[in-house]
Amino acid sequence: MTFRNTHIALLVVLTAATSCDPTRRVPQGSHLLKRHGIEVSKRSVPADELEAIVKQKPNKKVLGLRFYLSMYNLPDPERIARKKAHKDARTDERNEDRQARGRKPLPYKRTMGEWMRDVVGEPPVILDPAQTERSTDQLQLYMQKEGWFRARVTDTTYFSHRGILGIGRDVPFKQPKAVVFYHIEPGSSYHLRRVRHQIDDPAINAILARDSANWTLRRGDRFDADALDRERERITTRLREQGYLFFNKELILFNADTALAGDSVDITLRMERAGGGDKGLQGTAEARPYWIDQVEVITQRTSDRGRIQLTDTLMVDGYLLRYGGRITHEPQALLRSLFLHPGDQYRQSNSDRTYRRLSGLRVFDRVDITYDTTGTGRADRANARIALYPGKEQSMALEGFGTNRGGFLGTSVSLGYRHRNLFRNMTSLQLQLTLGLEAQQSFTTSDASTTGQTLGGASQAGLFNTVDIGPELTVRFPHFLLPIKRERFARSAAPRTTVSALYNYQQRPDFTRTLAKVSYGYEWQESPTRSFGIFPLEVNIIKIPIRSGAFNDYLARANDPVLSDSYTDHLITGMRGQFVLNTQASARQRNTFFNRITVEWAGHPLFMPLTLLSSSVTDTAGVTYEELAGIRYAEFVKLDSDFRWLHQLHEKSSMAYRVAAGIGVPYGNLPVLPFESSFFVGGANGLRAWRARSIGPGSYNGPLLAFDRIGEIRIEANAEYRFKLFWYLEGAFFADVGNIWNRSADPRRPGGEFTTDFISELAVGTGVGARLNFDFFILRFDLGLQTKDPALAKGERWIFQPKDTFELPDATTGVAASYRPQVNFNLGIGYPF
Repeated sequence: MTFRNTHIALLVVLTAATSCDPTRRVPQGSHLLKRHGIEVSKRSVPADELEAIVKQKPNKKVLGLRFYLSMYNLPDPERIARKKAHKDARTDERNEDRQARGRKPLPYKRTMGEWMRDVVGEPPVILDPAQTERSTDQLQLYMQKEGWFRARVTDTTYFSHRGILGIGRDVPFKQPKAVVFYHIEPGSSYHLRRVRHQIDDPAINAILARDSANWTLRRGDRFDADALDRERERITTRLREQGYLFFNKELILFNADTALAGDSVDITLRMERAGGGDKGLQGTAEARPYWIDQVEVITQRTSDRGRIQLTDTLMVDGYLLRYGGRITHEPQALLRSLFLHPGDQYRQSNSDRTYRRLSGLRVFDRVDITYDTTGTGRADRANARIALYPGKEQSMALEGFGTNRGGFLGTSVSLGYRHRNLFRNMTSLQLQLTLGLEAQQSFTTSDASTTGQTLGGASQAGLFNTVDIGPELTVRFPHFLLPIKRERFARSAAPRTTVSALYNYQQRPDFTRTLAKVSYGYEWQESPTRSFGIFPLEVNIIKIPIRSGAFNDYLARANDPVLSDSYTDHLITGMRGQFVLNTQASARQRNTFFNRITVEWAGHPLFMPLTLLSSSVTDTAGVTYEELAGIRYAEFVKLDSDFRWLHQLHEKSSMAYRVAAGIGVPYGNLPVLPFESSFFVGGANGLRAWRARSIGPGSYNGPLLAFDRIGEIRIEANAEYRFKLFWYLEGAFFADVGNIWNRSADPRRPGGEFTTDFISELAVGTGVGARLNFDFFILRFDLGLQTKDPALAKGERWIFQPKDTFELPDATTGVAASYRPQVNFNLGIGYPF
């Protein structure tokens, strides 16, 4: 079957699956819930909040189609029953034979029809009047909870079209379908007239009185049960920060008096002991502040629990350390991660910080913190017990990868060694050796028709033509390594010092390149969602010891300083700062965000003393520059930002958005950004309709693969609709927009500069994708279509516009050819963003 026929057959199957009668499996006398709606007469409660209360919702859709319902309806139940009976009979026969031989019986397996119906499919949602009535009652209660005490909620079920603007109204459905609408008349909302506290414990009452500036319930506010709950949580947090170890929000009660004139309500806050009923809290454990008497730290492997007695103890700075056998973790290193101190008043924040800090070390598989008031000798004292269960300290791993760098496939193998408790002080060490083989483009193909003239096209000798090998060493210390006292910095920020070094050797058809990098920096966690990093020392030495003669000839003929400087030795000495906001840790959130902002400064004043060791060099073009140890060093400032938003539509579909922008400004000793620090678009994780570094800058339209397209400015935006299909398979539709530009005009790249007309030079790619999601590993296939190409003439850039004045250069030879829609296939690992 040809490629075209395959797609036609697939289209026919999908069309048949999604266009079949959605009510074919609806029982006689029942109705398929086609859709539902909520009509509110005036603005009151957000629609998405009301939507979540409705009990019965129509079958889920993918791009407006009931895909899962179609998969449920497609198999014939009678045929499934026959096949299942036949398959089960064969299984019974085999099990009789296996039983005679004393072997374990085989399980019954699904037929293909059962799998399609029960695993992939979704049964039709049948209209249930009881569920409709329950939804109406729940909506009524929710409106009252939000302060709309006079709200009226009714429901109406339609078995006919409602029509638009009165057209087509009351035309019965041809199939057994139903539409349910909930009508809400909010009435007037109630507002708080007075908020008072009625607390029998004077100490708690005094704490809340001193904290009155932070009260969230104010006179005039609309009554809102969620606001009451937030106030309960705020008070609970406040009291637990004042030593009230056993206090919880369930002890806080609110009485609402609505029997007042007008739409007013009085709120009274009370505190009652659990199960006590109007007895108050005074004299209970919940109403008593506690101080920490003793902090006990127990270190024991999970496998040793109950098997090895913890007979060894050690007292260090007032902490009791208990362990069995030898000490595996240096005591002072452990104490640096503790915020619970003997003699201090209990604070919930200190307990939480201790847990996060110990868990963040990634040394312990499990951390438990408990409190006990027995055996302290005083009623207001509690012992803290911190149980630590270390994981495996050393490990080795051999991993193989399939790689895709900008559409060029490859394979690599990595041998890694990891130590999670180096020097017994929770320092981690990771050593990795990687060997890779890739297919990369060559800039020097030979054109037989021109007696071997070198062109700027892409060639590939054999399956792989690039070798990439190198070791990488990373050491992370669980504190700041500074020449000043560490106590000046908050330990609660989970400080880390990272030292890394790597060497990479790459052999390509046109040149050989080596990269040596050393990095030293500090990272810390300001909160569970915000982290910072400052790397005051980053040194990159890039050398190109070998360039082929054909490649040198190509560079000479190009006479392009930007291109030549990209393939010469250079040195980057600088510093880098980074801020990361990440709320993606919680999978339950409907909206999660990620934002990374990076600032890089190469050649900053800290490295000025090194320039005293530099020497002046003048090249053949008469340009004078400085070298350190025979290598030209770069000077530039670079800002880069990457923002992502994931919006969960329902459990089977989501929308993902990404906006990335950056600018780099070279100055001083090197007039261009180094190749490694330049911006590009395209590839499997960016503008997927183009290969990496194959578009831009701006509207420049030179030979597509004559050189890697890089720039000093980048703007990119992506949107992707993701949905689950069946098994491990997921689908996606995406749209990518973006381009790169230079800050100033370059006669060798006309149209490559950034102007006020940059929007017209944004490339647009659209496409479809499939993903195999195995949870721990995602294999991604994306096919992108070049929907708008800024390299084409104005008026011809969109795919649907006529191409009368421009012929697109061939991707391989650079020779002009007739235009045809361009597609690009991407194989990737993980989601693109």
